[in-house]
Amino acid sequence: MAVKPAPSDPGPRSPDSGNGARHGTGSDALTDPEPDTGSDPEPDTGRNTGSDTEPGTGRGAEPPAVPGEQEPSPLERRITTFAQVVGLGAVPPSIAVGLLFYFGYVASRRRFVQFGIDLDMLDLSTQAVLLYGSEALWLPLVALFLATLLGIWGHVELGRLIRRSRTDPGTKGTALTWSGAVLLVAGLLVLGRGVAGLVVVELAYDEAPGTTPLALAVGVLVTAYGRWLITWRRTNRPRVAERAAAVAVLSVAVAALFWASGSYAATYGRSRAADTVNDLPYRAEIILDTTERLYLDQGFPGVTETILPARKGDKFAYRYRGLRLLTESAGRLYLIPAAWPRGAGWPRVWRGGGTLVVPNNDTVRLRLLPFAGP
Repeated sequence: MAVKPAPSDPGPRSPDSGNGARHGTGSDALTDPEPDTGSDPEPDTGRNTGSDTEPGTGRGAEPPAVPGEQEPSPLERRITTFAQVVGLGAVPPSIAVGLLFYFGYVASRRRFVQFGIDLDMLDLSTQAVLLYGSEALWLPLVALFLATLLGIWGHVELGRLIRRSRTDPGTKGTALTWSGAVLLVAGLLVLGRGVAGLVVVELAYDEAPGTTPLALAVGVLVTAYGRWLITWRRTNRPRVAERAAAVAVLSVAVAALFWASGSYAATYGRSRAADTVNDLPYRAEIILDTTERLYLDQGFPGVTETILPARKGDKFAYRYRGLRLLTESAGRLYLIPAAWPRGAGWPRVWRGGGTLVVPNNDTVRLRLLPFAGP
């Protein structure tokens, strides 16, 4: 930006007055539209005093950046603003990362155990576990936000009825009391179902995933809300006891929601394993050449073994076809047969099938053949 030359001024100026014209307060800038510098402009030192204005905008310049701190990009600022709007900004980053890691761990463990692989064998990186967690977290997160939104809307409308019933405590007050009684009974029934799932192990085993924890969370919340509708007109309620009860209700609900989310993550991992098996015929075929015989048993249906002819300089003697890549981790390849055995109850019930673990080094030779289509 070009600097406008200052008009001549025969009178002496002190250094303080020159700096005051350049870096004066907001009131000086308004009273003197063309401040006289009194000397040549200072070289740009990278400092920003916070009082300069951007040309043509009238807005103050941005505050100086903290040394060593990188300013966020426009995309990062937009994401931060969106997170604050939807309420995600209220969650500390450590808790958010912990949730992602927990969901990723539970979903990945259930997913790979369907193929006989313990998650500790894979030695997945933290980034991989977080990515798996992000897959499993979105649906329960959206469901929680939606349920919270509907609950807030319902509470706002009931609050309006309560304010009106204070002036007309006749029919409206009675209707609210009866509504609270209905909610109280319904909440106790749902809560009883959740407690039954805790006590009776067979019931919890055969139920749909997350039924018992969701019954506990919904039951305790509905019961507490129904009781509040019945007792809202009481003026001599003990505040300490009421607050303690509210804390206990929220604690039970949060713990049950975490439990339900864990059950959902395990179910999600099992469904991802089923999707992997369904997609095996359409994945790239792995042609595996080895120096030693693998002696594959009936756990690898459809996998063929061929003895390679001896060639000079070729150390590989056996070729195996009909394999698919499940994953690669820590320098090892996890291969499964394309004809993975499936039957009634799979993937909940194992119907056969095995995983071949080979090192990803010069002891094996791989060729990939893409899916040729139907």
